[in-house]
Amino acid sequence: MKSTLIKTTLGMLPLGLMARGAQADWDRGGRAYQPAFQQSQAHGQQIDARQDRQAARIRAALRAGRLSRFEFRELMHEQRRIRVMERHFRADGVINEREFQHIERALDMASRTIRAETHGRQARSAYGRPSRFN
Repeated sequence: MKSTLIKTTLGMLPLGLMARGAQADWDRGGRAYQPAFQQSQAHGQQIDARQDRQAARIRAALRAGRLSRFEFRELMHEQRRIRVMERHFRADGVINEREFQHIERALDMASRTIRAETHGRQARSAYGRPSRFN
């Protein structure tokens, strides 16, 4: 009886130590994960702010008559594709540096497209008359 109790106790001792060690690793991992999470939040805020500014530029250009309805829809569709990409990257809970750079490149291209479309001549009135197709 006494030897069975000792064997059981000694048998359970390593399990308890392993569980305690796993818990200590988990705590360390949680603290190490925190800066990555904070960086991801900062990336997310930068992306959201930039997309909001781009959407405002698109709406302002439409109101000013520098965009046709077709151009407006295309530019807003491009913004939606970038939001979907961001949502896909954020699915694991963090946006890492590589994913952030990928989204930044997409936003750069979108910004160039917005500039090109708003400075194009298609939506402007031709010869002083408003275009009936805008």
